[in-house]
Amino acid sequence: MSALSFLVVGTPRSGTTLTQRLCCELPGVAMPPETHFLHRYAPRLLARRRFPLTPREVERELEDFRHLPTSDGLRLDTGRVLDLVGRRCDTLLDLFAAVVVALCPPALRYGEKTPEHLLWWRPLADADPGLRLVGVVRDPRAVAASHRAVPWGVEDPAVLAEEWALDQRQLRAAARQLGPGRCLLLRYEDVAADPDAARRRLGALLAVRPGGPTAAPDGIVHDWEWWKSSALEAVTTDRTAAWREALPPEDAAAIEEIAGPEMAAFGYLDHPPEGRRRAAAEVRERLSARLHRVRRLTPLAFGRG
Repeated sequence: MSALSFLVVGTPRSGTTLTQRLCCELPGVAMPPETHFLHRYAPRLLARRRFPLTPREVERELEDFRHLPTSDGLRLDTGRVLDLVGRRCDTLLDLFAAVVVALCPPALRYGEKTPEHLLWWRPLADADPGLRLVGVVRDPRAVAASHRAVPWGVEDPAVLAEEWALDQRQLRAAARQLGPGRCLLLRYEDVAADPDAARRRLGALLAVRPGGPTAAPDGIVHDWEWWKSSALEAVTTDRTAAWREALPPEDAAAIEEIAGPEMAAFGYLDHPPEGRRRAAAEVRERLSARLHRVRRLTPLAFGRG
């Protein structure tokens, strides 16, 4: 069992940073900024290395990890990572967990939040039976509106709807397989309406009892992630339905036609539209390739055939 206790995952711009904040307001819980370790770095590592890794190989990999644009500002203590992995680093999870712990102050529970790590939930959950998953869901129409406010956002509503639907199918599969003792699904709208209730549910999942009122934790977002600043402010429901003003009706309709079944499953539609529209074949192929890549890398990462 690794030192990593839990992951917070979901579609980007769904409220994962707010959920990360609430987790870190629980006594004894620590999380670093997003590492993108599995999402961006693992394929690079597994293209040239095979586990187990020696301490010298770990040291070299950490140096490469530091040079990722998404690692800018991470204060990673190489010596701490080497202490945690010991004389041999057996799997990708061991290295990932050591990086997360080394980026955090001492804590009872260590977690990590990179939304795209969702696609790694199966191999990670299989590798560590104690690992827990927090999945965050948000109305995809609100997600689409939020994407248009950031420089890296997805503009095409059909593309975003296909990605969102895939992510929600993954979260529902995780909830079915792992059960309530290991997987908690939170709707952003419910978290914003009652953050104290969400904090209690997170505490129950992590076996940590919420304490008294706390300030928003420091150090859980990168300095350059300006778009996350609102998640560290007072929690309100102001952005819950803001998409109605920001998103053109035709874009909202396109999202409903593509992601309707998943939207209905999470309470965002009373019932899905008749029939399902699909995004272009190349979009679906690209999304399928993401899952295939994780399946292909899993034996290399965890030593399973």
